[in-house]
Amino acid sequence: MKGWQKAIGAAVLSMLMSVGPTAMARTILYVPQDNRPVDLAYTVNTAEDAGYTVLTPPEQYLSGSNFQGSPDRLLRWVNENAGLADAMVLSIDSLVYGGLVDSRKHNFDMETLVERLEKVENLHKLHKNVPIYAFSTVMRSPWAGGKGVEPDYYLKMGTDMYQLAALQAKMDVDNLTPQERSSWFAVMRRIPLEYLQDWYNRRQKNMMINYRLIQDAKKGIFKYYSLGHDDNSVNTQSSLESKYLEMAGADVPKTSFGSFPGADQLGLLLITRANNDFTNYHPKVTVIYPLGGGEKTVPSYDGQAIGKTIAAHIEAIGGTVTETERPDLLLAVNTPLTSSTSESGNFENFPIMLQSTREFLTQIETAVKAGIPVSLVDMAFSNGSDNTLVYGLYQDKMMYRLAAYNGWNTASNSVGYGLSQGVLSRYMTPEAHRDMLTTQYLDNWAYQANVRDYISRMDQKLEAGTVKRYYPTVMRELQSLTKEQLQRYAGTYLGVDPRTVDVTLPWNRLFEVYVDVHDKPDVDLEWRERQNLKQKELDRLEKILNDAKKALEDAKKAAKGGKVDPALEKRLKEAEADAKAAYEAEKQAQELNAKEEAAQKNRTWAPK
Repeated sequence: MKGWQKAIGAAVLSMLMSVGPTAMARTILYVPQDNRPVDLAYTVNTAEDAGYTVLTPPEQYLSGSNFQGSPDRLLRWVNENAGLADAMVLSIDSLVYGGLVDSRKHNFDMETLVERLEKVENLHKLHKNVPIYAFSTVMRSPWAGGKGVEPDYYLKMGTDMYQLAALQAKMDVDNLTPQERSSWFAVMRRIPLEYLQDWYNRRQKNMMINYRLIQDAKKGIFKYYSLGHDDNSVNTQSSLESKYLEMAGADVPKTSFGSFPGADQLGLLLITRANNDFTNYHPKVTVIYPLGGGEKTVPSYDGQAIGKTIAAHIEAIGGTVTETERPDLLLAVNTPLTSSTSESGNFENFPIMLQSTREFLTQIETAVKAGIPVSLVDMAFSNGSDNTLVYGLYQDKMMYRLAAYNGWNTASNSVGYGLSQGVLSRYMTPEAHRDMLTTQYLDNWAYQANVRDYISRMDQKLEAGTVKRYYPTVMRELQSLTKEQLQRYAGTYLGVDPRTVDVTLPWNRLFEVYVDVHDKPDVDLEWRERQNLKQKELDRLEKILNDAKKALEDAKKAAKGGKVDPALEKRLKEAEADAKAAYEAEKQAQELNAKEEAAQKNRTWAPK
């Protein structure tokens, strides 16, 4: 091609790329499964940064940390706003039960549930030109229950119920051994019948709703329906139910129905599918792994090989896997050397560069230099990043050259976000793209893999009274410590102004954090706020000590002949001693806090 032809071609391509986000600007009506950041704020921010207007219901209608969602108000809101949308992405768990957690705890009768689902189905008739992307979940069956997120009895009997379901899942495909049969009877005797009836009745209702949703997908009511398997380990009640639901949907085209592990990634995944349908974009994705378990890795909480999960997610967004063509996206999936995953907070998650990691990073860097967008899915550990991998990205100055980075919660969560943000990043401004990566690094790497364990230890020490708090409540104190640490990580390792980073614990628990990256440096520096609070406390106690000393001196000056009444002198000396002890105790408490913070800094590497 001649030089002038190349120049014109480049100019035309530049024009097309520059108008892309504006030309695609559309409105998506989105009902998340609750108001957690991964379902609401992070999902909406990603879509809006890609050029979309996202309509979401009033937050008080959604399920929250201490209140249930309102299906009826959500349904009314959807009906009132559906006409404004170019597509709808709907959590059926929210519209039928109230939310994800509500789907595990509700006491609605089947008639009420079906009536609500019929209202969702009717949206297709009322708004035929607005495609509906729906998602729901198979109710999870965890090893043990968390407070407030399962029925109360699950806190006491959850382990037994998990074991019982595991034995029944095995019984579905094989005979139990005599020992297993004995265990089955023993567990059945331990669990009160009313608990089992409540749990299985609710599961049966949810199964019936999911069966009907599959048929809705087959009828074309939904453009696409995704069935997520929430915390779906091998040989659980969830895996058993998922198997039968997948059998029911075997004749539904994969272009209309997908069933795979995960829950919290589904909203963003279907927004990405809507984007790809709008633009008739079918991204070609190449998947690479480091040396180790690779595609055969079975992550904690997912219940199947990660290769199968990734293939299903790529199908869900309307993409294809390629090993021969130049890909639109390289999905680099960091798996462990073994074929299973452990928790990111474990001691072995220490930044020591391995040869396998170095070779993996070299592959990533080669692709980036070739102009291929790379989305890094970091699933070597569950619930957080691999410190060695991030250390390598930091050394190679690659952290902000990726299209996307995800290493949070379950492997399937990271896969769904990784594909979605990897695809949508192509429509983002450089500033929005940088903020998205900053959010993920601070959430997935800084907090989940490093700071959360520290905050958990501090929580235990606060409970035991061995460290001092400076805010009115323990949770507010823990939030302050978290914000202090994440602002430190932002400035020290990411080169981001810490005054742009705000941090909260939105569900008043340590499992998730909300990182809000601002456009301007308008956030208070938390280390300075804490220093001021500490100094105020020292000043207050020092004043009490000085006042106690002065009171004793004044009493001596006022006494006739310099002899103070013995009883008064004793009280004043005791007050001085108590004030001095309190002052010294505060100094020691602050020194102990400083040692804890210093130890936390050693969790990661020394910055360059």
